[in-house]
Amino acid sequence: MARALRWPVLGVAVVVGLVAWWLSDWQMWPWLGGLGAVLLLGLTGTARRVGLAWTLAVTLAVVDVWLLTYVEPWWWLLLVGVAVLGAGVVAAVRLRLRERRAQTVAAVVVGVVLVVLSVVMLAVNAAERDRQAQAVLDQEHQNAVARILPRTPASMVDLLAEKIAFPTPDAVATACFYFAPPAQAQLARSRGVADCPAAIRSLAALVSAAGDYVNNLWLPGQATQDGPGGTLLVDACHLTFDRLTDDTPHPNPGPQLGLLTLQQQQGQGHLIVVYQPCR
Repeated sequence: MARALRWPVLGVAVVVGLVAWWLSDWQMWPWLGGLGAVLLLGLTGTARRVGLAWTLAVTLAVVDVWLLTYVEPWWWLLLVGVAVLGAGVVAAVRLRLRERRAQTVAAVVVGVVLVVLSVVMLAVNAAERDRQAQAVLDQEHQNAVARILPRTPASMVDLLAEKIAFPTPDAVATACFYFAPPAQAQLARSRGVADCPAAIRSLAALVSAAGDYVNNLWLPGQATQDGPGGTLLVDACHLTFDRLTDDTPHPNPGPQLGLLTLQQQQGQGHLIVVYQPCR
């Protein structure tokens, strides 16, 4: 009986080993350990006494268990379920339910339950891993965005003025990037247009001297105050265009920007989270 079983057992061990190897992301140490064990058994003469097939089968069984330690436990349950279900199906085909009917039916039922349960849990765990991976990607994206946002209220106003003064497609997109989605909608509403890019272009239409608007803009120090929840309230409705380094008086070369509420992102740059037009 044992002699007849050695090759089927060896075959099952090989199949399980290959599946476990794939599931373990192709770990090599178990195979190297198994090879070392076979060589040791061969040198000690144990393999000759036990027989090559049983030596390989037992060694492969150890390798299989070692590989499965790298694998999520629910895969173990799935493999057991497939084995039990397969045994039940083979018994049902060979015995035609004339003998050991209860045991055969029980094996099929248990196998199906184990397979279904393990598949469901593997799907749940995979979804959770995807959610965690997406959370990491979202966090990395937020960090990347925070790094390129303006760091100070003055730099925010200067950059907005620059994008408005020279409204290329990239500049318009960048200006809207500084606004959170709700603030974009507020800006568009205040300008009576459909979206943020149209609002930026409508402000650009009010620029009469782009160079003066960008180079001579001055945000007074008292225009920035602390707001609720760690925000900064920036009054960009009283911008002047007569920097101290410029002795030439300038008329208003472009529009006032509005009342901006800035929220620092990830301890780095600031985002406009609330927009109000100048009163």
